[in-house]
Amino acid sequence: MLLVLLAAVAGLSAWAWLHERAPRQPAHTHTELPAARVNVNSAGETELSALPGIGERKAQRIIEARKHAPIRSLDELAAAAGGIPRKDLDRMAEFVVFTSE
Repeated sequence: MLLVLLAAVAGLSAWAWLHERAPRQPAHTHTELPAARVNVNSAGETELSALPGIGERKAQRIIEARKHAPIRSLDELAAAAGGIPRKDLDRMAEFVVFTSE
């Protein structure tokens, strides 16, 4: 009985040691952030979709909304897109500008 218990403990210890050393994959991946600033009021769908929290549909909403009035802030951008999580707004803040043309 003692030998079985010792073998089980040794097996679990070996498994834990090997598991710690295994390379880990990230839980999720993020899209690459744009290399340059994106002007929200003139960017196309592709540039807008590169921003965190903005996919194809939200990019289309932004493009439609800016036809009526220029977007001047992150909050207006979130409203135009139909909602963008605050964490994504914070991540994109340094990558967007709001100049009108």
